[in-house]
Amino acid sequence: MIKNDLTEVLTLLRIQENKLEGVANRFSDRGKQLFEKCILAQQQKDYGRAVVYAEEIAQLRKMSKVVLRSQLSLKQAALRIETLHDFKDAGAVLGPVLNLVGQISSDLRGVVPEVASGLERVDDMLETLMVETGSAGGFSLDESAHSEEAKRILQEASEISAARMKGRFPDLPEDYSHLEEKSEATSQ
Repeated sequence: MIKNDLTEVLTLLRIQENKLEGVANRFSDRGKQLFEKCILAQQQKDYGRAVVYAEEIAQLRKMSKVVLRSQLSLKQAALRIETLHDFKDAGAVLGPVLNLVGQISSDLRGVVPEVASGLERVDDMLETLMVETGSAGGFSLDESAHSEEAKRILQEASEISAARMKGRFPDLPEDYSHLEEKSEATSQ
């Protein structure tokens, strides 16, 4: 019974990962299109339009960072669930994954709502698994340790996604780099 539930959770996580991959690709393609338009506007000395394009690119980059970080975190969560059968204490694996999925769902709510709602279903299933395996009691007692693990995973995924972002989006021209910094400051 629990193995079937874990398989279903893994399937749902993979579906959400695939959706995020599609969103990331669309953001990347859109960013490249806007970048070309920004260059063209600069060449035509239409600096107002170039600023508009640069601002949109900065917003896309911000949303892409959230998507990429979430994608990497979901991959890590899936790997942890796959190794669950090696542990006798399901709470040691499910607790951090539950926190991680909840955090990712919260992060994506404003960026990719359909993925966030899919992750809420995964979150519900994980909570049910925690109760079925008798890990729910241990989970609430050691929630801070699980939260720390989830935070560590999110931080690691954030660092990796930042590195990958450099490859997906071209750098803004020097004149417009302040827009990206302004966009990042408002998101924090």
